[in-house]
Amino acid sequence: MNSANKCKIFQKSGKLICDLLLILIAEKPSYGYELSNRLCEMGITIPEGIGQKGRVYRALSDLEKRGEIEFDWDTTSSPPRKIYKVTEKGKERMKRFISEMEEQIIVLKNFINKAKENI
Repeated sequence: MNSANKCKIFQKSGKLICDLLLILIAEKPSYGYELSNRLCEMGITIPEGIGQKGRVYRALSDLEKRGEIEFDWDTTSSPPRKIYKVTEKGKERMKRFISEMEEQIIVLKNFINKAKENI
């Protein structure tokens, strides 16, 4: 099975991709292309087509503009790359995201249990 078949298609809002990128960057400061690959490793991929990686870079730009991530240049590679890291403001956003997801998990579990009762 190739990696595209292992990944779920990412067709969610830009907010969600930003939240997911923050989690990956907090785990390990990374550059854009690597973050795209790590999303896929976690079971999420950007839909195929023109500009698929551009979606990740737009999300990174949004996070940077909001002060939730910052970067240092890695000049050891050619061309130089931006290595993103999470700021304190980004960590606050992650805390809110965790809380929201925990609430959604409860709601989804309730629906799953109801569905199982009626199969």
